[in-house]
Amino acid sequence: MSLIATPLGWIMKFCYWLCKNYGLALLLFTFITRIIVFPLYVKQQKNTAKMSMLKPKLDEIQKKYSKNQQKLQEEQMKLYTESGTNPMASCLPMIISLVILWAMIPVIYGPLTYVSNLDKDTVKESNNLISDLSVVSKEVKSHDTTLEELIKGYEEENKDPYEEMKTLFKDKDQYPESAKALDSDKRVDNVIETVKKYNDIDTFVTDETYFSQGLITSRPELMTFVFTNEKGGKYSGVLSVVSDKVEDFAKDFRYDLFGIYMGTIPKWKSISCVIPILSFLLNLILTILSTIHMKKTNPEAMKVGGSMAMMYIMPLFSLWIAFSYPIGLGLYWCYSSLFSIFQNIILNKIYTPEHVAEIIEKDKAKAKASGKQTFMEKVAEAQLIQAGKDPAEIRKQAAGDDYEEPKKKSKQEISRENRNKLNEARRRMAEKYGDDYDEDDGSQDK
Repeated sequence: MSLIATPLGWIMKFCYWLCKNYGLALLLFTFITRIIVFPLYVKQQKNTAKMSMLKPKLDEIQKKYSKNQQKLQEEQMKLYTESGTNPMASCLPMIISLVILWAMIPVIYGPLTYVSNLDKDTVKESNNLISDLSVVSKEVKSHDTTLEELIKGYEEENKDPYEEMKTLFKDKDQYPESAKALDSDKRVDNVIETVKKYNDIDTFVTDETYFSQGLITSRPELMTFVFTNEKGGKYSGVLSVVSDKVEDFAKDFRYDLFGIYMGTIPKWKSISCVIPILSFLLNLILTILSTIHMKKTNPEAMKVGGSMAMMYIMPLFSLWIAFSYPIGLGLYWCYSSLFSIFQNIILNKIYTPEHVAEIIEKDKAKAKASGKQTFMEKVAEAQLIQAGKDPAEIRKQAAGDDYEEPKKKSKQEISRENRNKLNEARRRMAEKYGDDYDEDDGSQDK
């Protein structure tokens, strides 16, 4: 996903540069990505409408050749070819939407990585410090003690508490998790330097009020901003142990929307639950609109067993996703669903059955004039060859004695046809406005 997340991060960086707020930048980001993939959605809508119009004929073919699967497939492919319809075309926009959604997860998880200009090593070192502090603090707590108590105990024994803790945190028997996390002297030194400045930082890091304990270890970058906002309090200087650049960026970065921190995992007893609920409701509205449109254009599809249940899985899925990941992802899904609602309303108004019928006829004429095989024609021909049949012979039998095998047009022939169309358009314009008309004889093509 990083291959897709990186260019998405560039777009997000541009959006944040304009908005100076991550929540608003997500809105602009959603709008831009929707514009980019809009042509695919138009193609999906056209194809869906075509499939609805073909449904009666497909049912007739299904009934007629139900006992001959090979003939059934041939006739279905023939119908798709004649109408210029690809039954799989509607899947592409859905797949692209899901890919963008999943690629958004690392972007939302990593604002320092994808939005800041900090180098990767600096960000990595900062993330390691936060994660290491969490691991050490949790393990200290599991021994029913605190960092302050450890320091006090070593001082009473006239030992250097920080040197003793260095040894302790590397002890694979007493502190196995810490020893595993602090796999280099530099990581150990960074933790100890932080503890020197803040002897009680373990109580802050393990406090659920401030930190999601699941994220602080697995996704420490999201927790960076807790240290630099009002919640960080006296601990706001922790990040400077690693790099002042990280601290400066985090202090200025607006990783919120109306005061709601984007890295928060939503909970039912918090205002943060509004985002998952809103995501569910918007997806439900989108599903209802799709259902109404399908009832009008393809009522038979609604009778297929389980079709209604499948349609309502997506809103429930969005609810689960929004409660499982940071608010930023749920907010992106809300924005995306909102754009989809308006998009569906507009496209459903444009692509009426009458308009689609016109499009089908135009596509047929265009395909015939080009002399090129469409994708579905190639698929159909491949199926015939696989079945041991000659596509040319079948076309000849279907057309009768007057059949001529279509020939691929040369560049000169295509150029001549286009020139003739242009000359005809010029002649009509000249007649309309009473101008002189000189016909292009195409000498430049010779």
